[in-house]
Amino acid sequence: MSDTQTEQVHSHAANHNGPAKALSQLSDSMAHTVESQRALIQEMTSFAKDEGLRFVNLRLERNGQALDKLQHCHGIPGLISVRQEWLSDLVQDYIGHNMRIAGAMRGLTQNVMACASEQTAQSMDRAQHAAKDMAHETAQQMSHIAQE
Repeated sequence: MSDTQTEQVHSHAANHNGPAKALSQLSDSMAHTVESQRALIQEMTSFAKDEGLRFVNLRLERNGQALDKLQHCHGIPGLISVRQEWLSDLVQDYIGHNMRIAGAMRGLTQNVMACASEQTAQSMDRAQHAAKDMAHETAQQMSHIAQE
Protein backbone atom coordinates (compact mmCIF):
# COMPACT_ATOMS: atom_id res chain seq x y z
CA MET A 1 0.00 0.00 0.00
CA SER A 2 1.41 3.45 -0.92
CA ASP A 3 1.83 6.32 1.54
CA THR A 4 -1.02 8.22 -0.09
CA GLN A 5 -3.38 5.28 0.32
CA THR A 6 -2.32 4.83 3.96
CA GLU A 7 -2.99 8.53 4.65
CA GLN A 8 -6.40 8.24 2.98
CA VAL A 9 -7.27 5.24 5.17
CA HIS A 10 -6.20 7.12 8.33
CA SER A 11 -8.05 10.21 7.13
CA HIS A 12 -11.16 8.14 6.44
CA ALA A 13 -10.94 6.54 9.92
CA ALA A 14 -10.52 9.96 11.54
CA ASN A 15 -13.63 11.24 9.74
CA HIS A 16 -15.65 8.33 11.11
CA ASN A 17 -14.12 8.67 14.58
CA GLY A 18 -15.44 12.26 14.90
CA PRO A 19 -19.12 11.34 14.43
CA ALA A 20 -18.71 8.23 16.60
CA LYS A 21 -17.19 10.35 19.36
CA ALA A 22 -19.99 12.89 19.06
CA LEU A 23 -22.57 10.11 19.14
CA SER A 24 -20.89 8.60 22.19
CA GLN A 25 -20.93 11.98 23.95
CA LEU A 26 -24.58 12.48 23.05
CA SER A 27 -25.38 9.01 24.35
CA ASP A 28 -23.54 9.73 27.61
CA SER A 29 -25.37 13.03 27.96
CA MET A 30 -28.73 11.34 27.35
CA ALA A 31 -27.91 8.60 29.87
CA HIS A 32 -27.00 11.22 32.47
CA THR A 33 -30.22 13.12 31.76
CA VAL A 34 -32.31 9.97 32.07
CA GLU A 35 -30.62 9.11 35.38
CA SER A 36 -31.23 12.64 36.67
CA GLN A 37 -34.89 12.41 35.67
CA ARG A 38 -35.24 9.02 37.36
CA ALA A 39 -33.75 10.39 40.58
CA LEU A 40 -36.02 13.43 40.35
CA ILE A 41 -39.15 11.31 39.88
CA GLN A 42 -38.11 9.07 42.75
CA GLU A 43 -37.58 12.11 44.99
CA MET A 44 -40.95 13.59 43.98
CA THR A 45 -42.74 10.30 44.60
CA SER A 46 -41.17 9.90 48.01
CA PHE A 47 -42.03 13.48 48.97
CA ALA A 48 -45.64 13.13 47.78
CA LYS A 49 -46.06 9.88 49.72
CA ASP A 50 -44.55 11.30 52.91
CA GLU A 51 -46.47 14.55 52.68
CA GLY A 52 -49.72 12.73 51.94
CA LEU A 53 -49.27 10.46 54.95
CA ARG A 54 -48.39 13.43 57.17
CA PHE A 55 -51.51 15.29 56.06
CA VAL A 56 -53.82 12.28 56.49
CA ASN A 57 -52.42 11.55 59.96
CA LEU A 58 -52.86 15.18 60.97
CA ARG A 59 -56.46 15.20 59.76
CA LEU A 60 -57.22 11.91 61.55
CA GLU A 61 -55.82 13.35 64.77
CA ARG A 62 -57.86 16.54 64.39
CA ASN A 63 -61.01 14.58 63.56
CA GLY A 64 -60.49 12.45 66.69
CA GLN A 65 -60.11 15.60 68.77
CA ALA A 66 -63.31 17.01 67.28
CA LEU A 67 -65.20 13.80 68.10
CA ASP A 68 -63.94 13.96 71.70
CA LYS A 69 -65.12 17.57 71.98
CA LEU A 70 -68.50 16.65 70.46
CA GLN A 71 -69.04 14.07 73.22
CA HIS A 72 -68.53 16.73 75.89
CA CYS A 73 -70.23 19.75 74.30
CA HIS A 74 -73.52 21.09 75.64
CA GLY A 75 -76.35 22.18 73.38
CA ILE A 76 -76.41 23.84 70.01
CA PRO A 77 -73.88 26.59 70.89
CA GLY A 78 -71.32 23.92 71.92
CA LEU A 79 -71.98 21.94 68.72
CA ILE A 80 -71.54 25.05 66.56
CA SER A 81 -68.35 25.95 68.42
CA VAL A 82 -66.84 22.49 67.80
CA ARG A 83 -67.88 22.64 64.15
CA GLN A 84 -66.31 26.08 63.70
CA GLU A 85 -63.08 24.94 65.33
CA TRP A 86 -63.01 21.83 63.14
CA LEU A 87 -63.57 23.91 59.97
CA SER A 88 -60.88 26.37 61.02
CA ASP A 89 -58.40 23.53 61.60
CA LEU A 90 -59.35 21.98 58.25
CA VAL A 91 -58.66 25.21 56.37
CA GLN A 92 -55.37 25.76 58.24
CA ASP A 93 -54.25 22.21 57.51
CA TYR A 94 -55.05 22.51 53.81
CA ILE A 95 -53.26 25.85 53.57
CA GLY A 96 -50.23 24.43 55.39
CA HIS A 97 -50.23 21.39 53.14
CA ASN A 98 -50.43 23.54 50.00
CA MET A 99 -47.64 25.81 51.27
CA ARG A 100 -45.36 22.81 51.84
CA ILE A 101 -46.16 21.46 48.36
CA ALA A 102 -45.51 24.90 46.81
CA GLY A 103 -42.20 25.20 48.68
CA ALA A 104 -41.12 21.77 47.53
CA MET A 105 -42.08 22.55 43.93
CA ARG A 106 -40.17 25.83 44.09
CA GLY A 107 -37.08 24.02 45.35
CA LEU A 108 -37.55 21.29 42.77
CA THR A 109 -37.85 23.85 39.98
CA GLN A 110 -34.67 25.57 41.12
CA ASN A 111 -32.82 22.24 41.20
CA VAL A 112 -34.09 21.29 37.73
CA MET A 113 -33.10 24.66 36.30
CA ALA A 114 -29.62 24.45 37.85
CA CYS A 115 -29.17 20.91 36.53
CA ALA A 116 -30.41 21.90 33.06
CA SER A 117 -28.05 24.88 32.98
CA GLU A 118 -25.14 22.68 33.98
CA GLN A 119 -26.03 20.05 31.37
CA THR A 120 -26.38 22.72 28.69
CA ALA A 121 -23.02 24.24 29.57
CA GLN A 122 -21.36 20.83 29.45
CA SER A 123 -23.02 20.01 26.11
CA MET A 124 -21.93 23.34 24.67
CA ASP A 125 -18.35 22.74 25.84
CA ARG A 126 -18.34 19.28 24.27
CA ALA A 127 -19.80 20.63 21.04
CA GLN A 128 -17.19 23.40 20.89
CA HIS A 129 -14.37 20.91 21.50
CA ALA A 130 -15.77 18.57 18.86
CA ALA A 131 -16.07 21.44 16.37
CA LYS A 132 -12.48 22.51 17.08
CA ASP A 133 -11.28 18.92 16.66
CA MET A 134 -13.16 18.55 13.38
CA ALA A 135 -11.80 21.90 12.12
CA HIS A 136 -8.28 20.80 13.06
CA GLU A 137 -8.72 17.43 11.32
CA THR A 138 -10.13 19.16 8.24
CA ALA A 139 -7.20 21.56 8.16
CA GLN A 140 -4.77 18.64 8.41
CA GLN A 141 -6.54 16.80 5.60
CA MET A 142 -6.50 19.90 3.44
CA SER A 143 -2.77 20.35 4.03
CA HIS A 144 -2.17 16.69 3.12
CA ILE A 145 -4.20 17.12 -0.06
CA ALA A 146 -2.28 20.32 -0.92
CA GLN A 147 1.03 18.52 -0.43
CA GLU A 148 0.06 15.76 -2.86
